Amino acid sequence: MKDPSITGPAGEKRPLGQRLRNGRVALWFKSLLHDYTEACREVVQGIRNRPVRAGLYASLLAGAVSCSLRSPCDSSFESSLLEASGVLLLLSPWTRSTTSESHVQRLLKLRNQGQLRYQNLLFFSLMYEVPFDEGADLYQVHCKYLEPRWVEFPSHILDVGFWGRWWVLHSKMQDSDINEGEFQHLPEHLRTISFHNLHSEANEKLFDEKYKPVVLTEEQTQ
Repeated sequence: MKDPSITGPAGEKRPLGQRLRNGRVALWFKSLLHDYTEACREVVQGIRNRPVRAGLYASLLAGAVSCSLRSPCDSSFESSLLEASGVLLLLSPWTRSTTSESHVQRLLKLRNQGQLRYQNLLFFSLMYEVPFDEGADLYQVHCKYLEPRWVEFPSHILDVGFWGRWWVLHSKMQDSDINEGEFQHLPEHLRTISFHNLHSEANEKLFDEKYKPVVLTEEQTQ
């Protein structure tokens, strides 16, 4: 039995263009296009009927796409770690923050031992610690009873990457040029300096005083 899409009513062979327009593949594409057209029409109708909800959904979708595109990679963590190490090296050991230095030194040690692992979770990234290097061939690595449990995983997380930044490393590097040990013997009320202590009217007056010319009396000049 001949396919009617290829031959006409009298049995003559139809042209190729007509066969393509009336074939099964063409009918499938027409049906698919019709379904997508109806779906788009329903979406447009829903936006017109409920613009607030549509705007909220569009904002959430745009935010999710932006977070996914700006999720930092493992090379960015490497660059941030080396940059933080360089900043600390330029500081004197007497003014270097012990909190910043200990955190950066720990990350560098884990990096050199091959114990840092990176995981991209679409909207954000994680940098965590593993017990052994990938190339280690030890009994502890192959024994399933000695593998780390999932309940212990949060304690191994070292940093969280979100919106193009590694936030734990960024937080540890704040005030990296302030050595906390220099102030540990001070009274409690003198260890913390607030914004009002740094920017007050009296301090501003003293700051302006240093630019005024010094006037000497005749007794001082003799």
